[in-house]
Parts: sequence; C-alpha cells; structure tokens
Amino acid sequence: MRHPHRLIAPALAACLVAAALAGCSSSAAASGACSQAHKRNLGVVAGSTANEPATQLPASATKQLRATGESNGSVTIVVPSGTPQARGTTLLGSTANDEIVCKSDQRNKLTQVTNYINALKASTPEVDFLDSIDQAARNLGKDSMGVLVVGSGLQTVDPLNFAVQGLLSADPQQVASDLKSKGELPKNLEGVTVYWSGLGDVAGPQQPLTITARSNLEAIWAAIVKAAGGTLSVLPEPASGAAATGLPAVTTVPVPAAATKTDWSHPIVVRDSDLLFVKNTATFSQPATAQQVLAGLVPAIEQNGQTVTITGTASKDQATSNASDLVLSKQRADAVKQALVTLGVPPSLLVTAGVGHDWCGFKPETDATGTYSDALAAQNRSVILTSAGVGLCG
Repeated sequence: MRHPHRLIAPALAACLVAAALAGCSSSAAASGACSQAHKRNLGVVAGSTANEPATQLPASATKQLRATGESNGSVTIVVPSGTPQARGTTLLGSTANDEIVCKSDQRNKLTQVTNYINALKASTPEVDFLDSIDQAARNLGKDSMGVLVVGSGLQTVDPLNFAVQGLLSADPQQVASDLKSKGELPKNLEGVTVYWSGLGDVAGPQQPLTITARSNLEAIWAAIVKAAGGTLSVLPEPASGAAATGLPAVTTVPVPAAATKTDWSHPIVVRDSDLLFVKNTATFSQPATAQQVLAGLVPAIEQNGQTVTITGTASKDQATSNASDLVLSKQRADAVKQALVTLGVPPSLLVTAGVGHDWCGFKPETDATGTYSDALAAQNRSVILTSAGVGLCG
C-alpha cells in the first residue's frame, strides 16, 4: 500500500490559528467547554474527484466535525486522489480559557474546516479510498470520533480497482479476505466507526449504479472495514448534483446488468431516500420515482427464481416500544411488494415481513454527544430483499 509524503495545508493552518488567538493561553482550561480531558480526533477522507457529485458535506457529516470540535479534538484530512493527498492534521477545537471565546473558536473553526473540505479537489488521476482511509486513521488515538469518508466508494486503482470487470459484483467476504491476505487492509481501525457519505452516488460519464450494484458496493466496504476491526455506518443523505469541473480523469466503472449479475448470497438494501415514503406512512411521496427504482430489481428477482422476502425496517426515533414500528415497517414492505407485482413480478415469488427497529442491523441514532439525530435515524429506514437462507445482516 502506498504512503505518500504528507502535504501540510499552511493556508488552512494559518486561518485556524488566527481564529483562536483571542483568549487563548498555553494551558488548557481545567473544565467547561474547553476542557482538554476528553479530546476525540476525526479522520476525514474527502475532496471532489471526477465521476461523482462535487463534495458538499451533508448535515450528518458536519455533525461529526462539530462533535470533534466540541471535544477540542483534531482533524486529519486526506483527499482520495489516485495518489492520496494528505492535507495534515489541525486542531478543530480550542484552548481558550474563557468559555465564551472557546465556543466562538469552535464555531469559527467548524465553518472554516467545512468550507475548506468542500473546496478540496483531486490533483492526480483516479481514486484511492483504501489508502486514503489508512492515512486518515493514523492520528485517531484511543478514543476517536472515527473516520468520515465522502465519496462514491468506486476506487479505480489496485488493489481494489472497481474498473476491473466483475469486481463490483464480487463476493464481499472474498474481497476483504484477499485484501487481508495481501496486507492491504487499512490500519488503526480497531473499534473505529467509518461514517460514509455518498456511497454509490455518481455523476458525469459514470453509469448510475443499480440497487443491486449499490447494495453490493456497500457490502464490500462493510466487509473491508469489519476485517480491519471497524464498523461501517452509511450516512443517509444521498449526494447529488454535477461533478466539479477541471478534475483529473477517473476511469468509469462497468455496472453489471441486474438480470445476469445479481448476487443473492447477501441482502439487497433499498434506502428510504430511494423510495421516498411520506414520513410515518407506507405511501410513496413520488410513486413514479419509486417505481423506476424498483423496476431495476424485477430482472434480478425473476432471474433468482426463488421466493424473495421483502423486510421493512424502521428508525426508533426515541420510541419506547417497537409495536408501531413493526406495523409501519410491514406496511412499507407490503407497498414495495405491490409495486413489484404491478411491474410484473409474480406474487408467488414475494413474501413480506416487518421488524421495526429491533433487528441485527440497527444503527445508533444519536451523535457523538448523545443527541438524537434524524439524519442518523434515517439510515435505519429501509426495505431489504433477501433470498432463501440469507439473513438480514448477511
């Protein structure tokens, strides 16, 4: 695995230092907003590359940065170019003794770093997320905030070149096993959560991913992160818009046809952001869009030739009981079944179930400060398709 020399971003460091000059001292406050006792660092892999929407941090990603700043931790930023660009490590919090100044520092630095990340662009051809994650995780420390990755996940360099025919539909566990045997897994991810924004979202000449291709891509990265000791958490907001202009070229990734390449050995996850259910209902807010999304699954279901179980999952939303979520998740599964039947799938090939928020893949709905986040809760709202003998969590 390549480890290029780090490139420190002096402009960023200068502006962050300047923002903290007022009220700062060489010693940290013993308590309060600027306590240095529980600093938590964050690794960030982000920067616009070709064939995917220009980088724009969504709310759920910004919350990870905010929590880091409020702990007075540092952020290490790497741009996932074909040769990753390490942009150095900088303090995202404050060392001011005065609480008002401290909080002002934290807000200012959050704005500056967010704007800085959104403006980053690749400087070399192709995309390398694997090595970038490895570099971003080096300065996390024992009690880290995790690693935040922004991008499509479609790496185009070895040892994980999705531009190679067939890799996008490969068995996730086999991919992870191969990387482990070659010593190519990211380091320092033991016990770390990797938050991923925009996974599978593309732009420009890159062909959009089918649901099955997106699901397998997520499964591949989940297997890689797990093999490295961490946990993958896919952030809910889809990336959209055009790619940034003037970027180095990135090879397009072939997207397998669902009719011949679908792998039913693992679950196929359809996000709520794809189906667009009206909140707390089983009604599609945009029926035509939902039908277009689900139409891509029809050939895969028919090709499978076995009964497919459609299971609805729900967010907890601080509920004390799973009863209402069980009902809603089952109703959403039924709505998807009806849409697939309308598209020509024989009803005999489909059964439905609902698990609400009580299931193996449930993800925390609070941020690092313990505050409930609807953006994080949204990742628990989905419909999952499984073939016979396959569990919801693979």
